[in-house]
Amino acid sequence: MAVEVRLLGPVELAVDGVPVTPGGLRPRAVLAVLAASGEAPVSADKLAEAIYSDTGRPASRTTVQVHVHNLRQTLGTYGDALRHGPAGYQLLGVHADIRAAEDEIGRARAAERARDTQGTAAGYRRALEKWRGPFCADLPDHTALDPARDLYAEMRREALEARIAADLRAGDAPGLVRELEELVTEYPLRERFWGQLMVALYQEGRQTEALERFQRARQVLAAEAGVDPGPELRELERAVLAHAGTATLLGVGAPGAAGSGRPALTWVDGSGRARLRELPAAGRLVIGRDASADVALRHDGAASRRHAEIAVGTGGPVLADLNSRNGTFHNGERIEAPVALAPGDHVRCGDTVLAVTSGGAALAAVDGTTRS
Repeated sequence: MAVEVRLLGPVELAVDGVPVTPGGLRPRAVLAVLAASGEAPVSADKLAEAIYSDTGRPASRTTVQVHVHNLRQTLGTYGDALRHGPAGYQLLGVHADIRAAEDEIGRARAAERARDTQGTAAGYRRALEKWRGPFCADLPDHTALDPARDLYAEMRREALEARIAADLRAGDAPGLVRELEELVTEYPLRERFWGQLMVALYQEGRQTEALERFQRARQVLAAEAGVDPGPELRELERAVLAHAGTATLLGVGAPGAAGSGRPALTWVDGSGRARLRELPAAGRLVIGRDASADVALRHDGAASRRHAEIAVGTGGPVLADLNSRNGTFHNGERIEAPVALAPGDHVRCGDTVLAVTSGGAALAAVDGTTRS
């Protein structure tokens, strides 16, 4: 690809393989916002706010034009990839690592559905290799990037959980216990990692240590969140005590196993808050920018008013595009026809990526209440 933009870590730009990353915070912020939009137009006002979102003072229209002009110059012969139209600025035809990560996760999910354990683990590994660090790691104070920062951090954690689940199913991943010990230290409230650590220890014949980790998880959850372990972790403890077969224990490592309710969508709203909306037991749920949408993405100018819908019937949830202007993406692929959804999938409408979970997350629900 002639123009490459890497956002999963410090912002980097390469043209024909030659690094040409802009040197200042403001130019890199412009590049990051445009590249993260997925070719959807970004209004001049939104770009103006993003450039100086670390200060809270929007840039002037002239400043935006100067930065856009300089970025075109940096792109050299590919300067026409940065376009301006009635809806705003667009960066077209570039290779972005965030899209590559989404694509690899999509392929890993396909391998998972085909019960290809090795292909699943390899796919998630390729996806995880795209991360060099946090999203736009060199722009930590640019609050306009916080929703995307949170989203890609969660996407990485979910991909990591899914890769470990595949490794546990394969039963031949050396060093897994050590890796999981580090992960429960880094993410002490992530029950899935505690459960996977218990499974990994049990697979090595270390039943007593697996039970000790459960007690440690109970202490950490009580001290830091004031909660008890969830039903899945408690069930895992019972399975270890009963000397259950490994296949029984592996359920906790399966994608979606940590949820306890109906399938749900989680996403980051315009204020940077994580939101959750459970899918209906039956019926339709509309996603769009219109305030009347069931999942109202009012902050997302790249989303259509009625962008996509999820229909839930006897066969499970199905995603369909509603003739949106920028398309609907499922695991990184633009959909042309309705597709089935499963926990662990990702849906992108405009600039917003929504994760399909199995429910039970402690997030702010769309009605303003808190789930626990």
